[in-house]
Amino acid sequence: MRKILILLGSPRKNGNTAALAEAFSNGAKESGHEVTTYWLGDATINPCKACDYCQRNNGKCIQKDSMTELYKLLQNHDTIVIASPVYYLGFPGSIKNVIDRTYAESVRGRKIKYSILLTAACKEDSWVTNILTDYYKELTKYIGVENLGIVSGRGVEKPAEVKDTKWIEEAFQLGKRI
Repeated sequence: MRKILILLGSPRKNGNTAALAEAFSNGAKESGHEVTTYWLGDATINPCKACDYCQRNNGKCIQKDSMTELYKLLQNHDTIVIASPVYYLGFPGSIKNVIDRTYAESVRGRKIKYSILLTAACKEDSWVTNILTDYYKELTKYIGVENLGIVSGRGVEKPAEVKDTKWIEEAFQLGKRI
């Protein structure tokens, strides 16, 4: 059984990214995995200050914001799902701030060993998601986590429009098979 943390990076609690995350979660739960979803829309996670306080203080960050709670979750899960809309060919700031702030975990040791990416983009062209997915693949190699899969929903702009596409089933099946 995996302990899965879904980082929901969309400001829309009921949008396309959330629908993909929910489908994945349902598949994972059906297979007996424990799933926790953390919605970044209510969180306050500041950018990394590059002060290296964490490197001198056993991974403790000098900033006191929602990342404090997220560090605990990251230390108690083995799999992370980054559920993100595509903003200007990349991650929105909410996700990017989390990625940058996990620098503190390089001292403590990462407990996350596996990762999955779920994305939603309003444009249908694959190149719209390619930059984000390529970055994600390189990031997983760099930090030493195994990529278990990617679902990139495209051509979905209206809230929850992705529910009528093949990507919902792909997200569900990915959750079920990990």
